[in-house]
Amino acid sequence: MRESGLRRDVAYGDHKDLVEEFQAHVKAQNATPAAMQELADKYAEAKGKLAAVTEELAKERVITSALRRIVAELDLELRQAREELEQSENVTRLPATRRRASRR
Repeated sequence: MRESGLRRDVAYGDHKDLVEEFQAHVKAQNATPAAMQELADKYAEAKGKLAAVTEELAKERVITSALRRIVAELDLELRQAREELEQSENVTRLPATRRRASRR
């Protein structure tokens, strides 16, 4: 405007719609669109859920590891007990239980 020597109101007088459109574009640059804000909120929520699930998974892995060790120990004890039983001569084996036919 300085180069032409015109005042703004004179230059833009007949084109107020263009001025308003330009101002709307400038204002929109500083604002986050609703769809983008919704996506950002969903992302933050998903990130929080992922962190919770990751923490829960870590706890479950610790529990699973402990259970595997317990199973291995019990398996070893069972094998040892069976070996001792087989080697023992004083043990009399009992016959397997028979199932009775149910009366109707």
